[in-house]
Amino acid sequence: MLRRFLIVALFLCPHAYGLDSTILLEADQAWHKDQRQKTELEFLWEMDHALNQTVSLTSIVRSRIHGPDRFDPGQPDQPAVAPASRRHHIGDNVEIELRELYADIRLPAGNLRLGKQQIVWGQADGLKLLDVINPQDFREFILDDFEDSRIPVWTLNLELFLDEGDLQLVWIPDTSRHNLPPAGATYGLTAPFASIPADQPFRIEAIDRPNNAIEDGTWATRFSTFRAGWDITLNYLYRYNDLPVIRKNKNVDGSLLLSPGYERTHTLGGSLSKAFGDFIFRSEVAVNGSVYCDTKNILPGEGVGRTKELGYVMGLDWSGLGSTLISAQIFQSILIDHDLGQNRFARDKVDTTLTLLVRRDFWNESLVADVLWIYHTNDNDQLVRLKVDYEWSSQLMVGLYADWFAGSADELFGQYDNRDQIGLRLQFGF
Repeated sequence: MLRRFLIVALFLCPHAYGLDSTILLEADQAWHKDQRQKTELEFLWEMDHALNQTVSLTSIVRSRIHGPDRFDPGQPDQPAVAPASRRHHIGDNVEIELRELYADIRLPAGNLRLGKQQIVWGQADGLKLLDVINPQDFREFILDDFEDSRIPVWTLNLELFLDEGDLQLVWIPDTSRHNLPPAGATYGLTAPFASIPADQPFRIEAIDRPNNAIEDGTWATRFSTFRAGWDITLNYLYRYNDLPVIRKNKNVDGSLLLSPGYERTHTLGGSLSKAFGDFIFRSEVAVNGSVYCDTKNILPGEGVGRTKELGYVMGLDWSGLGSTLISAQIFQSILIDHDLGQNRFARDKVDTTLTLLVRRDFWNESLVADVLWIYHTNDNDQLVRLKVDYEWSSQLMVGLYADWFAGSADELFGQYDNRDQIGLRLQFGF
């Protein structure tokens, strides 16, 4: 109890330490049953300090105090996250996390950022294609804002300013991967979606996460330039895929033994965007040299097959109605080698998702309302997100939101068909 009081006192009195602080109170309720899914008090503590004209330090600490946690119950082990990047728990209801801690060093022809940080690639809404430098925390599925859901990692991030554009060089010795919620959590993956029949007994082994900072680190580079009104990037990434490959083998008793592990892949891609009057065209493309997908047969083999993947997103934004933005996108993932003899992939060769975002500002942007619709055409499942944020003052923001899932239990969005929710957010800044 004393430790909880000290944490609260620190965040309520930030200016005594030369800090900026944000307090967020959030609660949401499930639609279909009398169950509170979240009651959470969050403190965000941020410090920016210039050591001299060339070096500055930034640190961000986040603490959460919550009631019964259905998103990430108890004190999860976080085996997919490197120890230096994990959240730390004080009992079952308090956690504290070093979100970011980095130094910016100004160079004669560039900038070097060293430390725990986020790196943003791509501009897609709702879903990600190129924005995969940082792993993601899926405790709230894809409902969190990207900035909150990314897991910041320890990184060397060098940007060089060249005559023809900017060159970014990234090395990440941090071996953190996606953090997936445990079975039984609100957004834990269900057995049918994991390609396991609901009545099939199974046992899962401990996850095998590569953890050598040198051999298992991530390397990335991006060249960005501006030509004839076009923003252009060329991207390359060499990493372990953040989602584990789950190999399946049958035990003597007929049960399944699931063995999760990670595989390396090369990703080559780029992006294009340009404004045409009231329209903005956006596009991203990425080719993954190695992806592993479930096959229709568990044996022979291990229930997965290796192939190559081409992914792209095209988006069109229109702001011709003044304070209204309408944005439409198409995402497609194409398996280049879809048929592998007996081990045909369980998913379709072409997987398509459509999104539509409508946002409207009122009262000099003090009130912002938006709706985001994500529709998976292959399985006809979908997610609709409604949000209304009102800036009461420069220190207080009030928000309402609602999330609605639809589809069958063995589909990406449909597995959460009974997780529809409505919620309230209060945000205070100091």
